[in-house]
Amino acid sequence: MAGIFWLASYPKSGNTWLRAFLATLVSGEPADINKLIFLGGIASDRYAFDDALGVAADDLTLEQQTNLRPRVYEIWAAEAERSLYCKAHDSYHLTPAGEPLFPSKVTRGAVYIVRDPRAVAVSLAHHTSQTINAEIARMNDPDAAFSNWTERLNEQLQQRLRRWSDHVESWLTAPFPVHVVRYEDMHGDPAAAFGAVARFLDLPHDPKRIASAVAAVSFSRLQAQERAAGFLEKPRHIAAFFREGRIDGWRDALTPAQAARIVTAHGAMMQRCDYDVSLMPRVAARGAA
Repeated sequence: MAGIFWLASYPKSGNTWLRAFLATLVSGEPADINKLIFLGGIASDRYAFDDALGVAADDLTLEQQTNLRPRVYEIWAAEAERSLYCKAHDSYHLTPAGEPLFPSKVTRGAVYIVRDPRAVAVSLAHHTSQTINAEIARMNDPDAAFSNWTERLNEQLQQRLRRWSDHVESWLTAPFPVHVVRYEDMHGDPAAAFGAVARFLDLPHDPKRIASAVAAVSFSRLQAQERAAGFLEKPRHIAAFFREGRIDGWRDALTPAQAARIVTAHGAMMQRCDYDVSLMPRVAARGAA
């Protein structure tokens, strides 16, 4: 049965790692991080939008682009010979025309990857070359979006994020099956976490094959690939996409005040996702970034 499974997450939550695992599982070979597109498209890919519709996105207004994105996904699904596993950083929301950005009629389900927002803030700051404080503010901005520049052409269409908590809530309540996996569990027990994802996606999930795929996409191997061949999805202004991969690095990077701002804004959703909101940075006094 063809259709689309969305691999959804707030940015810097482990989406690329999951895609590398799935690419390995589907192909039976260690994933090439620069050829993950065979799994399915990236929901915000401007060039895929242009190719599907035969119209240039830069000739359209932002509202027109957004209203047409569901048509792109319908075309992808109609032309697919197998299920597609497509990356998405957008929140689940309605277009200006009032229909879901991700149409249910072509959606088989979604895997939603959630990560401790304290870690997300630190990783985002490295990814965008902004300050941690700026990223904490973005994560609590109801109008937050990626690829939101108007003064130059973007390779990605605008991705409406909203607040971190709202992003998570939007996917948890989407009107199709959603499997939630925590980034921390992908680290702590990868065989169980990735195995559960594979079962949800109707992919091979025997223990030996899962273990082999997990080993093939260890963080050190992904880093080695990036050093050797680069990574097409890496922003030009950062040194490395696969930077650290730790689950508690935020405790060495945030000040107590920064951590408290995140918990104050998102504590309710963090607790719903089983994050310990009482954890604090390891260093009591650190200069704000």
